[in-house]
Amino acid sequence: MFDGYPLVVLAPPFGAAAFCAAHLLACRLAPQRGQYFRIVAGFFAGLPVAGIVSFAGLISMEACAADRAALLALNLLTYLGLAFGYFAFVNLNIASLRIRMLQELLEAGGSMPKEQLLARYNTHKVIALRIQRLVQGGHLVQQQGRFYIGKRHFLAVGRIFDAVRRIILGAGTVRRAGREP
Repeated sequence: MFDGYPLVVLAPPFGAAAFCAAHLLACRLAPQRGQYFRIVAGFFAGLPVAGIVSFAGLISMEACAADRAALLALNLLTYLGLAFGYFAFVNLNIASLRIRMLQELLEAGGSMPKEQLLARYNTHKVIALRIQRLVQGGHLVQQQGRFYIGKRHFLAVGRIFDAVRRIILGAGTVRRAGREP
């Protein structure tokens, strides 16, 4: 009889590979959609792969129902961890100002006058661009000269990162807007 243990062990990496492949496919097929939409699409393509491969392996294993449920939960958590790692890697390239600056230097032939680089990344200009992107994405709403929270996706992600940071680094490490550390 086939022992499904190898499938159970390989299910999260298979799901992560499906995530990467689906993300790349979404980048090719839907270039007009936002970066995060394509990442989310990849995530939801990889999740069932991890689940189905896990389930297929667990069916052929001689284990009690509780062990099967625990292994399935472990595999899904492992997939979530791998997916988060992939998201963090991709997000570095999307959102990191330092990497963008280095990419621009590379595209400019490896060097650029300091004044030109500072002009491109003026603090006020960078903040204005970020606010503009948030407004365009619906995450901020501007009414009568004031900004209000629109979509709460980034806020929810921020709260999750705050919780993880608090768990890992301790309660005194999370800084809120308008508060001193």
